[in-house]
Amino acid sequence: MANKQLKEILDMAIQIKTDAYEFYSTAATIAKDPSAKELLKGFAKIELNHKEKFEKFDLSEVEKEHHTVKETHDFHLEQYLLDKEITPDSTVQDIMVHVMKREQKIYAFYDHMLKVATSIPVKNLFDELAAEELEHKVKIERDYDDIFYKED
Repeated sequence: MANKQLKEILDMAIQIKTDAYEFYSTAATIAKDPSAKELLKGFAKIELNHKEKFEKFDLSEVEKEHHTVKETHDFHLEQYLLDKEITPDSTVQDIMVHVMKREQKIYAFYDHMLKVATSIPVKNLFDELAAEELEHKVKIERDYDDIFYKED
């Protein structure tokens, strides 16, 4: 894969992260529920950190060794929940479902890029970030399960 293609992939990833950051930041200002605001602010910060990872990635450093990425189990809970747009009246439950679905879409993008990239450092970057996105989604799923499906 040529450096021009790698640059285009990284630029696309940066745009996705920028969009995600703006979405979560805007949603945090819209949400009335204090815990929903905090949840959204936290995700905005995570997205900004991911964007910075892409921006700092040096394409000239394509010979670095692969690093270990820990595995995370995906429950696919987002597949069974209905998504709603975030409004000022959105509940924490509505926001958590929306976040799960967004995280799944971003994970799917990284997973696809991981399969098409031929550069080991680029694969490593997408591998790392795909694992992080999956961790975020799984954390939200666990929190959702603990809050809304807890046994009495």
